[in-house]
Amino acid sequence: MDRIFWIAATLGLSIYGQLVTKWRADWHTANSHVEGRFGFVFAMLTDLWVLSGLAGAFLASIAYMLVLQKLPLAYAYPLMALSFVLVPVAAVLAFGGRIPLMQATGLFLIVLGVSLSALSR
Repeated sequence: MDRIFWIAATLGLSIYGQLVTKWRADWHTANSHVEGRFGFVFAMLTDLWVLSGLAGAFLASIAYMLVLQKLPLAYAYPLMALSFVLVPVAAVLAFGGRIPLMQATGLFLIVLGVSLSALSR
């Protein structure tokens, strides 16, 4: 059960970091009065929300270390591929939009691959 918690923490914190960073990137693009790429990056790196997203990514790394303490890398790493599915789905829920059929098919294949990998253990 401990393993499931740390896997979920890794995925959840990764998703948080991606969504917050995208949200603030959109906000700074629309509302910020910064010039050029340097100004944009500076605005992002001084935004507390973005810093919390980076902290989420850092904490996800720590959670993943704890996953690796419990599981072999060959089993744990494919589970992290679920972030390639969960982030787009969370982005649709958070920001709207849709997932095109080709992308949905790819996401399904990722889930299928991760499932087969987990069942092979």
